[in-house]
This record gives sequence, structure tokens and C-alpha cells, in this order.
Amino acid sequence: MGEASGSSAAAAPAADGFPPAQESRVKSFFKAAWDLILEHWFILGLGFAIGFAAAVPNFGRSGGWIAAQWSIKYGAVIIIFFLSGLSLKTRALLNVMARLHVHMFIQFICLVLTPAIGYGIARALMESSMNPDLVNGLVVAMTMPTTISTNVVFTKQSGGNEAAALVNAVIGNIIGIFVSPGWLYLYLGKSGQAPYANVIRQLAVTIIAPLIVGQVVQYVFPDHVKKAQEKINFGKVGNLMIILLVWNTFCDTFHRDISLDAKSWVPMLFLEIGLFLTFSAMCLALATFVPLKNIFRFDKSDAVAVVMCGSTKTLALGMPLITVLYGKHAHVGVISLPLIIYHASQCLIGSLYIKRLKQWVKGPSPGAWPASCWPNAGADAAAAAAGGAPGGGDAKAPLNGSDSNGSLISPGGAVSGSSSDPLALSSGGVSASRGERAAGCGGSGGGGGGPGERAPWPAPPGCDVERGEGMALVEGRDSSSRGVAAGAVPGSLQSR
Repeated sequence: MGEASGSSAAAAPAADGFPPAQESRVKSFFKAAWDLILEHWFILGLGFAIGFAAAVPNFGRSGGWIAAQWSIKYGAVIIIFFLSGLSLKTRALLNVMARLHVHMFIQFICLVLTPAIGYGIARALMESSMNPDLVNGLVVAMTMPTTISTNVVFTKQSGGNEAAALVNAVIGNIIGIFVSPGWLYLYLGKSGQAPYANVIRQLAVTIIAPLIVGQVVQYVFPDHVKKAQEKINFGKVGNLMIILLVWNTFCDTFHRDISLDAKSWVPMLFLEIGLFLTFSAMCLALATFVPLKNIFRFDKSDAVAVVMCGSTKTLALGMPLITVLYGKHAHVGVISLPLIIYHASQCLIGSLYIKRLKQWVKGPSPGAWPASCWPNAGADAAAAAAGGAPGGGDAKAPLNGSDSNGSLISPGGAVSGSSSDPLALSSGGVSASRGERAAGCGGSGGGGGGPGERAPWPAPPGCDVERGEGMALVEGRDSSSRGVAAGAVPGSLQSR
């Protein structure tokens, strides 16, 4: 009896449920599926938002059930920049604002270079069978300034210079209300006055005011802010706001009921995806090209901000401007479609950049091209092949897997896992231990001045990148050593 009951008990799991091996495989499958959902929840969320907008456009459209023109277009953007105000250090923000050459570089790409490229492509498309209103809409889309919120969120999550992205979002949209109508008059012969007051008021309410409030809260309640950052993932909250903004955009689009044959909008879809990829690659190539990198003093975090700001276009100015210029046009919905497609593309594809760009920023890759432009490149290559240190320096520079956050570690280097500034080490400069930097020569991600901070332009005394002079810190102490340019690492600089 005992044996029979034991055997029946042993057989019960197989009869009533899955066998142990199969049950384990089922659990592993669901766990893997859940992990995949958690990893790609933002992409899935965007897809759900677009599908939900197609099914119930009245829910999330402007003037719809939830008054999205206020609850989302204002509310979501306010949350994004309030969180930026809580997380950004005031000193880092002020330092970035002073880097006018960086802002000029980004705005040139976004408001001069990409509009010219877009117009050239549109002129070629005019000779094809594509809908002329759609082609004109492409010109409108390409003349717009950078987006307001997506670039800031994606730059931060990619390990880029969030402060630079934020400042350029504001500058670009203020300049854009004057520049974009000018390009449209030149390219399309359409004249009209941009809604200056409305755009400036929206920027003040949704960006500047929340940013200032966030900075004040961070200053008055630093401990509470720190605990909030530990409990709440600000990045995921920002992503959720982006999903809401995309949902609102597509609700507005589907509500207009745009009628257009597939032979026009499908080629435009793939064209704009290609344009966004091309602009992104162009921005990265320009920001990491050695001569430009030296002139504008870019590091890898700056390059990420250039990519996210230079390649994106805003709906916040674009849609009101289209209404002003084409409000009485029978096909105003068709004209607005390229801007909507491009906006969706930059959200979907831009989110796919995040992981790779973050690895690139943190990784040991130089982040500059071509390597042959650097001084002593041939000697460095020979030294590397011989197992020595580049630039004829001590083999201990860099030590212990130091990360050169730029493109030049010769001559000179970093000590004990330090992160080297891309220019501070170009001809000597600042060597710091364990990610710390000399005061006044701080770099992105380094200490001694806050994350994302850089030395002023030009470099202050004691941080002269031209003469190769600079202080070296080991474990936060000033060793008052010179001659880092020669690549030698004095005994006082070696980690204990």
C-alpha cells in the first residue's frame, strides 16, 4: 500500500501538471520574455501609443477628451524639465551656457546644414511622381529647429552632456522662430509671421520655469532630492513622458484623417528614416573629427549632445508655423505629414541609439578620427606594437585600465583608472586618480568641479594644453608635478 501510494504521488505532477523539466522550460521562457519586455519597454510603449491613437484618436488629441493641448503638451514637458532641474548641478549648467562655440556648432548643423540638405533632396523629388504637397512638407520639416524634450532625455540616458542638450533646446527654438520662416520664404516662397509670443510663452512655461523651480528645490532640499533620485528612476519617467507626447501627436494625425496613396507616403517614410540616420552619422562624424574636436574642445559626452540635438526636429514650432503658412490650404494635413513622420522616426530610432552610445561614452575607444591627425601618431603606434607606452612615455601611463574619454593619451596619461580629458592630455595636461580631475580642469564625468563640467575657454593657468603644463592629482592630492607632456610618470604619481 505504501509503495503504491508513493508511486501514485510521484506520478501526480506528471498527470495533473507539467513534468518538472517541461515546467522549468516554461518558466525560463516566460522569464526571458519578461526580461525582453523590460529591456525594450520604451519601444513597445511607442508602438502601443501609435496603435491606441489609431483606434481612439479623440482620446489623446488636442481639444479631445483629456484636453491634451494642456495635460500632455504642457504637463509632460514640464515634468521632463523639472526633473532635469532636480538632477543637473547649477555650476555645470552655468559652465555649459558659457560655451558659446558649442552652441554655434550645434545650431549651424540644425538650422543651416540640415535645411540645405533637405531642400536639395526636395528639389530632386519635385522631378518625380511624388505628391508635391508632401515634398513641400519635407522642406518645412527640415527647416525646423531641434526638438524640445526628446533630445534632452535621450542625451542624458546615453551618458551625454545633458546640460548642453538642454541649453541648445532653448536656444534653438528661440532662434528658430526667426530662422525657420526665413528659410521657408527663401525655399518655397511662403511668407508668414511665426507665432513669436506663443512660442516664447510656451518655452518659458514648459522649460525655463520648471528648470528654475527644480534648481531651487535641489538647493533647498538636497537630501530629499537625493532620496527621490534613489527611489525614482528619473530617466524612465522622462521616457514615459516622451511616449505620451508621441501618443498625442498621432492622435492629432489620425484625427485629421489624412488621405494619401501609399506610393507617396511609403517612400517618404523610408526617405526620412534614411535622413535621420544620415544626419545622426554626420553629426557624430563632425563632432569627432580631430580638427573640429580640437577647435570646439568636444569630448565624447559633447558628441552625444551634438548627435541628439543636431539631427532632431521639433513639432512645437513646426505645427503652429504650418498652420500660419498653410492654414487655408486644402491639403494642410499632407504638408504636415513629413514632420510627423520624422518626429516619430527620431523617437523610435533615437531610443535605439541609447545603449550603444552609452557604451561608447564609457568605453576605451578614442572617440576621434582620423588617428593619423594626432602628433606622434606613428611613434605611438610603434610604441604600442612594442608593448610600450605611447609618446615614448613610461609604460605606467595610463595604468590599471584607465579610460581616455576622448582621443589622445599621448604624450602623457592617466594614473590608476583615471578618466582622461580628450584635450587636457593632447600635449600634456591634467592627470587625475580614480576619476578625479584637477580643479578648474574638470571634464565630463570627472570630479573636481562636478559632472559634465569642463575647463573654461581658454584654459586657466596651471592647465595649459598648449605648453603641456598641468597639475597631476593622485587620490585627490596635488603632487605639484610638471612635465606630464613628456609622458613620464614620477614616482609620486604612481598609485600606492
